[in-house]
Amino acid sequence: MASTYTDNLGLEKQADGENSSTWGQKLNTLFDMAEDAVSEVLSKSVAGASDVTLTTTDGAADEQRNAVHEFTGALTGDISVIVSTANQVYRIYNSTTGAYTLTVKVSGQTGVPVPQGEKMVLYCDGTDVVSGLTAMTALNVT
Repeated sequence: MASTYTDNLGLEKQADGENSSTWGQKLNTLFDMAEDAVSEVLSKSVAGASDVTLTTTDGAADEQRNAVHEFTGALTGDISVIVSTANQVYRIYNSTTGAYTLTVKVSGQTGVPVPQGEKMVLYCDGTDVVSGLTAMTALNVT
């Protein structure tokens, strides 16, 4: 049986009977990818006026899997950051400049615009990116 990959994070599930000499290498790669998904920050320049598609790679490091995405650079036109339809929570920080809009979306969909200087929690529901928080007005910590 060949290896398969998890649906949302693209983590490799080892096949039965695989060569045990590669087990440690695969496990280490898996740990690195899991760590990216829960704690890594991707800082990516999206300068210009062209849409940007985040990389998605089963079984290897990619841009989409990161826990936090900070987008930088001077926008010279409205752009979209394109993600896959995998169910995923996105913590987005739009630290671009220029009087243009950055929208996070699935290709061919509407998505959510993220205002410059703002941090937002978004979620891909398998079809498009939607707001992850809609009703939080105050948080009191004592």
